[in-house]
Amino acid sequence: MDTPPRVTAVITSRERFSYAEESLKSFYEHTRVPCHVVYVDVNSPRDRWERLRRLSDEHGFTAVRVNKYVSPNCARNIGLRYAVGEYVVFLDNDVEYTPNWLEPLLSCADEEKAALVGPLYLHGPLREQTVHMAGGDMEFSGTWGTRSFVQTQRHFMKHLSEVPAEELRRQRCDIIEFHCALVRRSVFDQVGGMDEGLLTTREHLDFSQRVLDAGGTVWFEPASVITYRMPPPFALTDLPYFMLRWSDAWTAETLKHFANKYGIEPGYVERVAKNRKGRQWLLFEQIKRYLPDSLGERGTTAVKRAFQKVEPIGNRVLVELLALREPPLEWRCHHGSGSPVREPSAAGTVSAAS
Repeated sequence: MDTPPRVTAVITSRERFSYAEESLKSFYEHTRVPCHVVYVDVNSPRDRWERLRRLSDEHGFTAVRVNKYVSPNCARNIGLRYAVGEYVVFLDNDVEYTPNWLEPLLSCADEEKAALVGPLYLHGPLREQTVHMAGGDMEFSGTWGTRSFVQTQRHFMKHLSEVPAEELRRQRCDIIEFHCALVRRSVFDQVGGMDEGLLTTREHLDFSQRVLDAGGTVWFEPASVITYRMPPPFALTDLPYFMLRWSDAWTAETLKHFANKYGIEPGYVERVAKNRKGRQWLLFEQIKRYLPDSLGERGTTAVKRAFQKVEPIGNRVLVELLALREPPLEWRCHHGSGSPVREPSAAGTVSAAS
């Protein structure tokens, strides 16, 4: 009988579909550790799903097709049902990998008895060497109901060469991110699955805090390096999911849930405006590509201001339209050639933590 792999890779959609094939190519090019791979597709266009099915047959992974747009945490819980082995590594579908990225994460978890391990996160093209996070910190202060909350992404936006060498060593931290996160599977028996009340943001903060509260440790392992390839570009068929994923409605619901869960002061929900600016910036970077040069800087600025005024209206209408035709949650599996057919675990094993 074949020995099952020690680790299951659960890959989910971060905010678009169009980079998935490129990311999977990078995954298989740079991953040497045997993995059971589960890709959770959240209702991407049918032609993309068919290509994923073919890739599933080519590489022997399990492709799960969800019948509607769902949050990343919901998709992670679905993927977790098909996990085997001692560890699960959660990955976004827009990650670019470097050679032997997985081995250091496993070594750190083994040697430090870690519950949760994250790599050195970069963002943008790998050649640019821009740090997204080199470990992170968070702190709650004050009395319940009016607590303040602060998080820090260490060395965010620095060039990698600017980070002191002593900061690029294996060390404990408070938070990692779900671009890439190795989790000891037994942790889920202690803390439950991903909190599906967190639709857009704060998922990594919540899960890291629950691990810490349960007595587990969180580690930064810089010998492992990945980069998050943020949009643009977008395919047109990416836009409905992207706009729902980062919508004002989902963001407000998420921030309210997070604030209530951790006793944070009510004004925390006002951060929805910050998320809106981020969403609009990414969308307008795509739009700028189609504006004529004759507009000049002033004309481009005028178009941007007009876009910022009307975009929230379109965002709200999109969310309302999607809600009108939302079916009950269902999914089906395609087990690629050579992929072991795994029966999903009982729902209680990965029940969402509220």
